[in-house]
Amino acid sequence: MNDSYIKCLKPLIGGKVKHIIVDPSPTGDVYMGLVIEVGKKTYELVGLSDPEGNGAGFLQITKIADFSKQTVDSAQTN
Repeated sequence: MNDSYIKCLKPLIGGKVKHIIVDPSPTGDVYMGLVIEVGKKTYELVGLSDPEGNGAGFLQITKIADFSKQTVDSAQTN
C-alpha cells in the first residue's frame, strides 16, 4: 500500500459527510463526490477514473474555503 495515499486520506478520518456532489460535464461524464467537514475545515472528495476509464481510478481531495461555490445535488445529507 502506498503511504502517500494514506497520508492524503487521513485528514478525513472522523469527518462528517455534509453533501453529495453531482456535476455532469459537457462530455456526458458525471463527476460524483462528497463534501466532508472535519472540525472547521471542509474538503471535497471526488472519485475519478483514469483517462481510458478502465483502471482503478483515484480520489481527488481538495480543501475548500467557500462551500457555497460548489455544485451540490438536491439529495443532501443532514
